[in-house]
Amino acid sequence: MTARRLRQLSTAMIAALAIAVPLAAQQGNVGQARQQPTQTQEAQPKKKLQPGDIELQSSRVYCFVGKTGFGHEHAIEGTLTSGAIRLGATEKAGKFEFDLRSFQADTQAARTYIGLAGATDAGTVKKVQTNMLGPEVLDTARFPTAMFEVTAARKHVSKNPPATGQEYLVEGDFTLHGVKRPVKFIAVAEAAEGWTHLRGRFAIRQTDFGIKPFTAALGAVGITNELTIYGDLRVVPESASDAERGK
Repeated sequence: MTARRLRQLSTAMIAALAIAVPLAAQQGNVGQARQQPTQTQEAQPKKKLQPGDIELQSSRVYCFVGKTGFGHEHAIEGTLTSGAIRLGATEKAGKFEFDLRSFQADTQAARTYIGLAGATDAGTVKKVQTNMLGPEVLDTARFPTAMFEVTAARKHVSKNPPATGQEYLVEGDFTLHGVKRPVKFIAVAEAAEGWTHLRGRFAIRQTDFGIKPFTAALGAVGITNELTIYGDLRVVPESASDAERGK
């Protein structure tokens, strides 16, 4: 190969490199840009709570299940998917949506809250959990939520009022298993750590909502028709700010 030919090849290689290097750098920058999260990929800020809204993370729903025959008493713990209440309102006072799929049988928190001693063995808990969420009872595949529409939450004074807090007569319609029934109960609200701590309970009969109470062993083991549902909720006060709630 002649010296002239070598010089031509060297010139061509230098020109090719001059084009390739910036192009490679540009492609690398594009790859890096794609790895950076876009604005739509970043976590969206949580919805700011408004007065009357339920703080869902710490609020709980509990349920007491009595026994028949040689059965066992059970305590259930669950959460809400959404909720709000206007204490003192005489109409359209709020709505609670129960997340039935979150219900857990015989948690220690539930047993302690309701006042059941001891613990339930893992095998029994698994059976109760399966029966509770299955098609014969809550049927969460078809009915994943229950709803309580609050029509009124009026101030109330009973014959034996609590030592602290304000009583309210809460009235509304409870929908479970696709069936709606009216309910009313007394709830107590009191200020606690920048929130309104709202507690109340009401009883329902399973058969009123098209649910047959569970039985086994030809009826020797079973649960009662009546269930008691407890709400232990934190509510944003009407005048509370984020700072006052410790946010």
